[in-house]
Amino acid sequence: MNFKFRILFLTLLSSLSLWSNEAMGTSELRVQLQYPTQVNDFILTEVENGSLVLRPVGRDVGSRVYLELEDLKRARVVLNFLFPKEYYDAIEQMELRNASRALPALRRHSSPLLDYLALSSLPGNLQPAVISYIDVLSATGEWKDAVDVAMRIPIPDSSPQALRRIGKLAFELQENGEAAELDRLQNYITSYETLPREQLEVLMDLGDQWRESGEYLKAYKLYRIIQSNEGPDQIQARLWVAYCSFYLGHKIVPRVFLDTLPDMETSDPGYSLWELIQARIRIENGDFTNAMRMVAEGKMYSSAADPWYPELLHTLAILYGELGLTEASVSAHREVSTLFPNSKWAAESLSILDNNQI
Repeated sequence: MNFKFRILFLTLLSSLSLWSNEAMGTSELRVQLQYPTQVNDFILTEVENGSLVLRPVGRDVGSRVYLELEDLKRARVVLNFLFPKEYYDAIEQMELRNASRALPALRRHSSPLLDYLALSSLPGNLQPAVISYIDVLSATGEWKDAVDVAMRIPIPDSSPQALRRIGKLAFELQENGEAAELDRLQNYITSYETLPREQLEVLMDLGDQWRESGEYLKAYKLYRIIQSNEGPDQIQARLWVAYCSFYLGHKIVPRVFLDTLPDMETSDPGYSLWELIQARIRIENGDFTNAMRMVAEGKMYSSAADPWYPELLHTLAILYGELGLTEASVSAHREVSTLFPNSKWAAESLSILDNNQI
């Protein structure tokens, strides 16, 4: 049956019995399908083999129509679930920070949506409603339930907004000491090997946040996914894999990832990071002379806007001290603490200066 013929059937649902099928384990929900030229209200009974199973609004007389998800995408259909006033009152309570008052209604109206997350790739209000549910569970400290909901969201089909909310939940779990739930959620996030570009960009942001907070293992696992997918962040992610691997104490992995990089030009965005990582490896091996050459090269082709620049300056200060250039070391440590007072590298440089460790 071609798609135009399916649309014709939509206008005849009240009088035609198309297919019969009992919903299995899912809730029947009122939905609205918005086509570019028309709007239709239905009862969604289930999702079966990539198709929405619908019946007419009103008494169930056994009529069913199957609309393939891919057909709906091509037709630019928007799927909206229709909620009662109670649901929107609960959203208003959330905006007023009355999460405990909002939870019962949001749980009642959002829980049935979890059976339909296979439809996440369709535009509409499905994912925003599920995100609101995660919001209220998080705000009330229902951490296990929040993770359960997040793990129902199919990440490859999710919106970047949904993936950001899942990532935010991970940081909330960290802040609240929910280690077991955090591990469960992180394992789910990193269970996908191939993702669309928009999702990879979100993972890159999440990896950067974990790395900046010193959670190198969590960042490492996210960067590993990005570096294995073609995209604009692939090389940068591979550099960060090597960087995190170094700080995790790996002896071979950092070198392997650096050696498998394509030749880098001084104009490449990650060139100075590449030099910094190599310098760090050489410092570990006591090769301060070559490390100094690499850091100096990296500093020449870096800028203060690069997230690794404070560490580059701190490393330069360390190497000046190791090579007996005391005044230059003191000056470089002071530069770090002056230019980047809130960075961990400023704190380390100030500690060295205060304790006369040069």
